[in-house]
Amino acid sequence: MADNQSSNDTGSVSFGSAEISLPRAARFWILLLFDIPSTICAFFVLFCILFDQKLRSAVKNHILIILLIFGLAAQLIDVPFYLNFIIHSGVVPAQHWTCLLWWSVDIGMYNGGIILMVWVALERHIIIFHDQWLLTRKRRIFVHYIPLLFILLYIFIFYIYNIYYFPCENAYDYTLPYCSTSPCFQNDPFMGEWDWIVNTTLPSFLEPVFSVAFVFRVIWHKYHAQLPIQWRKQRKMAIQLMSLSFLNLISNFPLGIIGMAHLVGLPQDVGVNAEHYFFFLCYFVIFFFPFICLASISSVYSKFQAKMLRRRRRQRQIQAFSLTVKPAEFRMNMTMQQ
Repeated sequence: MADNQSSNDTGSVSFGSAEISLPRAARFWILLLFDIPSTICAFFVLFCILFDQKLRSAVKNHILIILLIFGLAAQLIDVPFYLNFIIHSGVVPAQHWTCLLWWSVDIGMYNGGIILMVWVALERHIIIFHDQWLLTRKRRIFVHYIPLLFILLYIFIFYIYNIYYFPCENAYDYTLPYCSTSPCFQNDPFMGEWDWIVNTTLPSFLEPVFSVAFVFRVIWHKYHAQLPIQWRKQRKMAIQLMSLSFLNLISNFPLGIIGMAHLVGLPQDVGVNAEHYFFFLCYFVIFFFPFICLASISSVYSKFQAKMLRRRRRQRQIQAFSLTVKPAEFRMNMTMQQ
């Protein structure tokens, strides 16, 4: 979520040389109050999917598991680093490895999540309208597992190499969030623009396009093609995709527009304040994603509700048993004493 473009003009105000105008105390409580329930929800959804054989084997849930893990990395590393920064008014510990780890999660994992969300939207087309491609194990390997593995390898290789091993020297400012600036590879004419265009801006445009196309295809097949499809299943996927697209449109999409404007000549100091707010909004993509997953997997909620009902019934039975047994035991003890 850190800025992928930095200004070479030392006299201008760039993203990395200032903070969002929102007070630090407000940022602290906003992040803390949203991060805790979101983290709990993410662990709960992961637990339900991983320990339920049906949910675990469903192709549509594999990418959700990966995105939840990516989100947990931000919730357990990125957000605590930010809160720690606010408490101490600086990056603590003030070491280069702290900045590298923060960048790896804040930039690498987050941008990787944006790329994976494009695959989520595209794979929903395959699951619903080309399900015959996934009927056999061999087809699933080529259509589902290999593309997903390729995307993951690309994300990890690209960001691990560029953040830790790219031949340039990073500059660290421990008095600002994210150590002030972004990794030095983003100042490279090729790597910086590749990361900004291919890994951030292009996926931010493609994900809403694929999601809207999916909704239109669902509506077309329901009212025009008259094909025997499961409308309830499609409706859940459509709601999930549109929810993700909404989060994308309020944070990543505007950043893509501002970034493209900077690439075509807009001065770097124009729109800096808006960039700060949009980057801060990116946290809410992470915070709300587990709840979107929870709402889209109906069996998770129904099973949890059934479990809670069984627990309440068991407690009532124990209480009723205690009420019926204790008076008899009391009378028996009194008889024995007499």
